Amino acid sequence: MKKKLKFITSLFFLGLGIHASIYAANNELAQYESFLEPEDDIIITEKVETISYSRNSSGISATRSVKAQYMNRRYGANHEFQIYYNQEDSKLTNIKSEHVSYFFSSNLDNNGIFFDGLNICNCETNLKDAGGKANFAYDQNYNNALYLSKAVFAESEFIGKHTIIVEVPSWLNMEIKEFNFNGKVTKTTKPDDKKNTYTYTMENVKPLREESHTQPPLYTFPSLLFVYKSATLSNDKEMTLFSTAQDQYQWYNQLMAQIVENTDSICKETHKIVAHSKDDYEKVASLYQWVQKNIRYIAFENGIAGFKPQLASKVLDDKYGDCKGMANLLRNMLRCEGIDSRMVWLGTNTLPYDYSTPSLAVDNHAICATIIGRDTIYLDATCEYAAMKEYPSSIAGRPVMMENGNNCILTHVPDNHPHDNLDSTYISMSITDKGLEGKYKNIQRGEDKIKFLYYFNDDFSDILKSLQRRGFQGLPPNNEQVELSGVTAADSEVVVEYPYIMEKPVVKSDNKYYISMDITHRFLSLETDEGKKKTNLYFNYKAVDACTSELTIPSGYKVTYKPADLKIDKQKYKFEIKYELTGNKILYKRSITLKEQTIPLEQLSEWNKDLEKLKSAYLEMLILEK
Repeated sequence: MKKKLKFITSLFFLGLGIHASIYAANNELAQYESFLEPEDDIIITEKVETISYSRNSSGISATRSVKAQYMNRRYGANHEFQIYYNQEDSKLTNIKSEHVSYFFSSNLDNNGIFFDGLNICNCETNLKDAGGKANFAYDQNYNNALYLSKAVFAESEFIGKHTIIVEVPSWLNMEIKEFNFNGKVTKTTKPDDKKNTYTYTMENVKPLREESHTQPPLYTFPSLLFVYKSATLSNDKEMTLFSTAQDQYQWYNQLMAQIVENTDSICKETHKIVAHSKDDYEKVASLYQWVQKNIRYIAFENGIAGFKPQLASKVLDDKYGDCKGMANLLRNMLRCEGIDSRMVWLGTNTLPYDYSTPSLAVDNHAICATIIGRDTIYLDATCEYAAMKEYPSSIAGRPVMMENGNNCILTHVPDNHPHDNLDSTYISMSITDKGLEGKYKNIQRGEDKIKFLYYFNDDFSDILKSLQRRGFQGLPPNNEQVELSGVTAADSEVVVEYPYIMEKPVVKSDNKYYISMDITHRFLSLETDEGKKKTNLYFNYKAVDACTSELTIPSGYKVTYKPADLKIDKQKYKFEIKYELTGNKILYKRSITLKEQTIPLEQLSEWNKDLEKLKSAYLEMLILEK
């Protein structure tokens, strides 16, 4: 009897323990509920990163120790995440996991053709119950502290509390730059004789999520940038690191000096490519286009911290390379023709940094520049469909560091203006028994042209189907009726023309015609939900979208209602619509100009109101009457 009672009592208290555990987990989850979205199945309750440094007689190294606790919000939800590292520059050690499985792989393609120095630790939580917890910890050891250039307060999952601790020893002269704190991050400093310890803490960190028309994460999420200026090594020697941009350039330069090129095969191929070129400009254009079309761009991390280029001859033989490998090949090809060509390092528009902060975090791309007389031309061979002097949004206006012997040149890629990126439609309109008939012509320049050609990728076999997917209206029944020109990278614009028949834009009632003069209705999908939008409205590039329609007024009819013109001219954008009556024709002109790439969050209400005015103007119809 006593044994039975003891057993029942044990079950009772065990049940209380289970319920208490579930209650505690649910209570812990409850404190985050107001910050979570419906799709947040798993959260990180706490993440702690500790960054420390060590030295020897030849340099300094760094260790990033990470501990993270994951929690299920819903039954059966598991979370996959990856840790990336380059075996040449860093390695993972001291991995400790609880309810997390992991395995290692390298970033090769399916056939194992392309070498890639990038390695991946693939992880997955193994949880079932809501409130279940998993833990994962590891050390990432960098053989050169320069490679540990930044830390970001963000993950793909919500973080309840994110702490970054930076332990700066007395022998290391470094600066920690803070970005986008905006009162969200607290900072404490603990100095002593051996080191200064900086602790940064942020709570309720929103997850990194892909959202349309949102600025790159580093422009909005809080981050730390590490600037390593100098260090006293273990043998008491002083070592200059990146105290200035010139120091950074010298580091790049010594990597370039390690590449010993055999240019015989490069020059032989080069002479064939430029055999019919009349001058240096034609040679540059020919070589640029050849590399764009014949060298496959593979964005892989290879070489020292991803900064040491492959041999140009190897890129030529393999017919593939990353950005720095392609830039180095083009640089050497141009030099074979005696044309001044330089390596150029830069950060694309995904990075908010410039060379006022010397750090490897400033750069994530490499291109080539050529100088002909006083003309400096930047060549990004990774952009397959960009013409010479046509700069994609990723590099337009960006600060660059250009090779120049022992001393670099700090300058900028020319910026784009809105009209450089043009999508313009011209429509002739005649009223027939079938509706509206006429000629449809679309011209695209700059970034719009590049996007258009990337979409087709040189395959124009079913032009109608492709154009339909791209949103073109009133397409004819046969491919042969479509005229397409300007489909190479060397062309400044791509032009699409075809005869069209459309029924919907015109309605006949009694002796009246009601006609919609704009069949494109661009930008209406860009109305934003101010309550849900947490960041600025962002466009990838400045641009102009225009539509011009010319209607021939049928004999015996006259215009009895002409919609009012519209003009909204703001600092960041401009909407304009005009109607002009000349003889038996009426001309409709509509243009939307994005003067800047960003509409600040506080201006979204005004933006939405202006879009409503544009929408109302689209709905207005021209009326013709006998």
